[in-house]
Amino acid sequence: MDPQASRIGQNLRDVLQAVKAELAMEIAANLREACPVDTGNARAHILPGLEGQFMDEGGDYDAGVAAVIGAPPEAELVVTCNVPYWPKLIMGSSSQAPAGFDLIAIDAAVQTVQDRHEGLSIDVTGSETISARGAGAAAGLAGAYSPLGGDE
Repeated sequence: MDPQASRIGQNLRDVLQAVKAELAMEIAANLREACPVDTGNARAHILPGLEGQFMDEGGDYDAGVAAVIGAPPEAELVVTCNVPYWPKLIMGSSSQAPAGFDLIAIDAAVQTVQDRHEGLSIDVTGSETISARGAGAAAGLAGAYSPLGGDE
């Protein structure tokens, strides 16, 4: 392989990895800011990291940051909140934040990172989780406004 092409490829991989880490950190920061607070437990458990890193137990935010920053290019970066009531929070159980505050925070993070990097376009529409949440919310709204008042 041409050495110049190899250097260009490596530079591109390095830039993409840095942008991945930047996006994960921006999402974590936005979610922490948007998260409703009663005891602070949910906010404290919003953690950036590597796939599987903090999925079952609590973690350390600083350890998650270090893992994201030092992640190899092939690593799956995630932002997780493993409190059992997180699904209820994001569906609007708290009067402090609307349903979908997490999606709003993610969209804002994507826009912020795109704005920092001229010409960058980040597509998050392929997420199965987001698609399932959207479909569930649409079904819930349809049921709430159904003249029959149910799942019809």
